[in-house]
Amino acid sequence: MHITDIAGTARRRAPVPGGPTAAVLTAEDADRVAVVHLEIPADGGMPEHDHGPSQIVLIPVAGSVEVHHGGKAEVLSRGAVAHIGVGERVCLANPGSEPASLMVVVSPPEFARRLASWPLADAAESPA
Repeated sequence: MHITDIAGTARRRAPVPGGPTAAVLTAEDADRVAVVHLEIPADGGMPEHDHGPSQIVLIPVAGSVEVHHGGKAEVLSRGAVAHIGVGERVCLANPGSEPASLMVVVSPPEFARRLASWPLADAAESPA
C-alpha cells in the first residue's frame, strides 16, 4: 500500500501561461495506474493535448472545469466524471473565479510520468 498527503507532495507547473499545477500521488514505480492531483487556476487552463498511451479519468473535487473535445465543451463539476480514451485530444479551461481541483486517474501511468518534466511550482502555490 502507498499513502500520500497532497499537501506534502511536490507540485509541478505546466509550462504554459495560466497552466495547472500537478502532484503525482502514487508511487513512482506503479506499473498500471497513477493518481494525480491537478489544480487549474481561475481563468487558467491547458491547451489541446493528448495523453499518449494513457487513458484518463477526470474527477472534479472543487470548482468546475470545461473540457473541450471534438468541437464541443462540457462543464465538469463535483459529482461528474469524464473518461478520455487513448489518442483523444482535449483542452481544459477553468472559467471560474476560484481554482478548480481535480483528481486524475491515469492508466497506464506513462502520462503521469511525463509530468516530471514540468518545472517545480512555487511553494506558495501548493494547496494547504
